[in-house]
Amino acid sequence: MMSKTAARVSRLYEVMDLMLDSVGDPLALKSLAASASYSSFHFDRIFRELTGFSACEYQRKRRLRRAAHLLRHEPDVPIVRIAQDCGFPSNAAFAKAFKQQFAMSAKAWREGGWRDYMDQQVGRESDVSFFVAEPDNLEAILAPYCPPEPGTIAARIAVRNLPALTLRYQRFFGQSGAALSFACHDFIQERENADGVPASTPWYGVFDEDPGFTGEREYCYDFGCADDTVLDPGLGLRVLPAGTYACLDFDDEWPRFRSMYEDWLDKQAVWRLDSTRPHIQKVERTPEGRWRGWLALPIKKR
Repeated sequence: MMSKTAARVSRLYEVMDLMLDSVGDPLALKSLAASASYSSFHFDRIFRELTGFSACEYQRKRRLRRAAHLLRHEPDVPIVRIAQDCGFPSNAAFAKAFKQQFAMSAKAWREGGWRDYMDQQVGRESDVSFFVAEPDNLEAILAPYCPPEPGTIAARIAVRNLPALTLRYQRFFGQSGAALSFACHDFIQERENADGVPASTPWYGVFDEDPGFTGEREYCYDFGCADDTVLDPGLGLRVLPAGTYACLDFDDEWPRFRSMYEDWLDKQAVWRLDSTRPHIQKVERTPEGRWRGWLALPIKKR
């Protein structure tokens, strides 16, 4: 039987996913609380305990990161349209909130300011949070990001249509880098011990936003495996959407999404990022004990 704590967390996961899907809609706190079977007061308190933010603050930050995402990857969409699509009532309200969050205007961000922000504010982790390395492999986990030789990552990328996948997952907040890598490794061991999950089981890491724009406190990372593999009903349940992805296979190495952006996506004339679907990483152990898998970047035709 699911514990009260596990049931509460599971309900909050569902509400948070609903908030992400409706990032451009007005935030009806009362309705969100009711969907989780709480009063508005208790919902906001419990939400803050889980994430470190009030529901309103959490949604505001997600709206701004979605806007930052679109400003970078949708250069032909007017800023005022992006502000509206991300739930801001006016361009003035958006401009003020964006500058407070990113210390520059949306125009400056679109013209290249995002790169400076990424390098200065979030570059210290360079999306190493997608690693699931062994705890004794600190060298790989802590290695600084090094741009690939031009064309070397692009030559390995394959555009694929991936099927939908139902995932049982643990959600991690406010962790990145080595701390998150260790947490994911511990989660694998727990599931192997509690559920008898085979060592060769594929595991999936899921991130719904641009990893380069999200600070450590705001990291929200889902990690798990297919729902028929684990038994714990207290874990979250989500469907990873089918669609077109740029995939980078790896074996006994830890490539980074950033290299896929910089060596392939930013130079693309055919494809652009699809911000409505998540980044996905698949990892699994080989019989020899190595890690292999792929990174999948959601894309759509320009």
